[in-house]
Amino acid sequence: MLKGVAYILRKLDEGWGKLRRFYLVNYREDHVQRHLTLRRGECRRCGSCCRLMFRCPHLMGENQCNIYTCRYKQCIAFPIDDRDLKYLRHTCGHHFVNPREVEKAEAVR
Repeated sequence: MLKGVAYILRKLDEGWGKLRRFYLVNYREDHVQRHLTLRRGECRRCGSCCRLMFRCPHLMGENQCNIYTCRYKQCIAFPIDDRDLKYLRHTCGHHFVNPREVEKAEAVR
């Protein structure tokens, strides 16, 4: 019983994340751009982000997106911040740096 409740809570949290990302990329582009300046690394094309809450219908075999060249804004921006990495099944190639580290690096330049 407890395992079922934990699963439902996880799916609700994943759904909230989807709504949050949709809102941010469509109505708070400034916020998204600020956070993306802190993102480092690159996509490993593991497909984990395409399976949050449910499997994306555009995800084909071998973790290939069949609309990659015209994918949704929230897909392009994923991950927006550390919260988006919370439920990924594989280790994402992206990570985020502390804003203070960025400020220090810019001050040195």
